[in-house]
Amino acid sequence: MSTPVPSPTPPPATPDPTCGVAVPALGTFLAPRHWPVWIALGLLRLLALVPWSWRRGLARGMAAIGWVAAPRERHTTLVNLAACFPELDAAGRRQLAREHFASLVLSVFETASLWFGSRTAVQRRCTVEGLDLLRAGLARGKGVLLVSAHFTTNEMAAAALWHAGLPVDVMYKRSKSPLIQAYALRKRAASAPHGARMIPSEGLVELLRTLKRGGAVLYAPDQRYDGPGYVRVPFFGVPALANPGITTLARATGCTVLFYFPRRLPDGSGFQMQVLAAPPYFPSTDPAADVGRYHRLIEDQVRAAPAQYLWSYKRFRPLAGEPDPYRGGGLRGSPQA
Repeated sequence: MSTPVPSPTPPPATPDPTCGVAVPALGTFLAPRHWPVWIALGLLRLLALVPWSWRRGLARGMAAIGWVAAPRERHTTLVNLAACFPELDAAGRRQLAREHFASLVLSVFETASLWFGSRTAVQRRCTVEGLDLLRAGLARGKGVLLVSAHFTTNEMAAAALWHAGLPVDVMYKRSKSPLIQAYALRKRAASAPHGARMIPSEGLVELLRTLKRGGAVLYAPDQRYDGPGYVRVPFFGVPALANPGITTLARATGCTVLFYFPRRLPDGSGFQMQVLAAPPYFPSTDPAADVGRYHRLIEDQVRAAPAQYLWSYKRFRPLAGEPDPYRGGGLRGSPQA
């Protein structure tokens, strides 16, 4: 009698780096309506060639043009700074706003370097402190919720973790441009370590799967949120609609909660990222209190490098029928306004 040959063990499935989000072939975007985006991508490729020592000066010049060409973003930035830094006079707020515009331009240079430049060269410019905390959290096997916030250095923040060889999943917001969306997913998938995935912001189920299998997710819930269970918690002393997701996710999965904040060095030569332990007894059973502690952590980071936070976003946009600071205190009309 012959000995039966056991069936070979199938290899483990390769994680889908885009979590099921389709990535169309770039050849499907040849219609004239996509030409402006192709031109922008071509310019981005050229920006990757600019030496790092030139970038701060060029960013200031390009930001001066943006200051004139983007009145909506300029207005939003000034309203946010007036609310969050009442101690600054008008001249001080305008100066900080201009520095923020330069920081936004630098983020474009940094994206160009990541997409079209040398990954090794970029990696040498990033220092990540506290990786031992992240590795210890992963060793627990319950997953790690790596909580960050929206800074102009976010593209570099995710890349620094990937360059360190950590397969951290990254949540992101889809681009309004299908070409930019497809291009970004291709570039990020090419640089991600094996096992790392890009989770769209609506992919809560995928985030939970990552945590329940013991993985790590980079998650930035600091933007305006008026969905189910929203809370209203001060941010720089200003009531803001906020997402209580940190508490909800931690209680549902038992994951480790850590914080992760990026910072561009003052001379523009590199980046210092920090993984920080959560404060004692965080998260608690009180979502609003947890969001308040999270906001205070962000405030500490912002005060250290105020131009690098995303001030051009309408963080304090209220609910419908409430006074809207971006409209001079007029009532906000509809939820889509």
